[in-house]
Amino acid sequence: MFTTKRVPFHIVFPFTWRAILLFLGYSTLICLLYSIAGWRFLAIPFVPVATIGTAVAFYVGFKNNSSYDRLWEARRIWGSITNASRSWSIMVLDYLNSKHANDPLAKGELKQIHQTLIYRHLAYITSLRVQLRQKPVWELHHNPASEVIERIAAFRQCSLDKELSRFLSDVDIEAIIKHPNPATFLLREQSEQLRELREAGYLTDYYHVDLERMLVEFYNQQGACERIKSFPFPRQYAYFSYVFTWVFIAVLPYGLLTEMAKVSGWHVWLTVPFFTVIAWIFNTMEIVGDTSENPFENSINDIPMTAICRNIEIDLRDMLGETDLPKRVQAVDNILM
Repeated sequence: MFTTKRVPFHIVFPFTWRAILLFLGYSTLICLLYSIAGWRFLAIPFVPVATIGTAVAFYVGFKNNSSYDRLWEARRIWGSITNASRSWSIMVLDYLNSKHANDPLAKGELKQIHQTLIYRHLAYITSLRVQLRQKPVWELHHNPASEVIERIAAFRQCSLDKELSRFLSDVDIEAIIKHPNPATFLLREQSEQLRELREAGYLTDYYHVDLERMLVEFYNQQGACERIKSFPFPRQYAYFSYVFTWVFIAVLPYGLLTEMAKVSGWHVWLTVPFFTVIAWIFNTMEIVGDTSENPFENSINDIPMTAICRNIEIDLRDMLGETDLPKRVQAVDNILM
């Protein structure tokens, strides 16, 4: 996620330089054929070209709106995970006590159970983040948005076992990473420990049900993330948006020739800059939609899950009374991940 008002040129350049060179070369060739070779038949009426452009603008606008909806839904989901994480922590700290326990624990031992449940939750959101940033088949292609992230050392993702080592023991990590969905398994572990605590009298039936509802809420939010991750933007919309955009770009200079020739002979060469600018605008709109449709792609337009997870960690460890808290994640090169 960009943290600045304007996208820096060195970020935009990898997306556009090839297309701009193509637009310049294509329009220059057409002008040469028209002016030097005398191919006057290349000039066509502008009205049908404008009609195509209007239709393409509506279609690309629809695609971009749909891509933004996916991006914003992903951000709302992680906002809900943040709120639910804080609720989980405060409920664990207040609900879990030795008041009705069959074999009351010492205060230090009870605090250790609090820490275990909260640290396991931090391991859960970390596992979910790492899982969501794994690339499915349809994302294994050349993508400048992902390549920018891969070039920044601070954004290189560690393996799941290394990420989890901050919250869990090596034995627990070995048991977790062998499962196909570690995040789901961690919630199952939480539920199992809550059941044991209820049977030992450290949770009343009401408190136990309330905490289990929180686990269900995490399952729901995880499922919403997986729905976006596992179901790409429908190809029939994405592909034909690309096709229609390039069809319009291909026919645009022939229509511009007609309009420029009406002014004077040398004005025909204004086709080159005007075509390049118009084609760049339409191509950029297409690229914006493409780079926004998958918000968990580990690219510059991603939801800043690392920063969100760190903020949750700071809040929850502060609730535990810890003072040696990690620092908030800072943007690198104006990008927050």
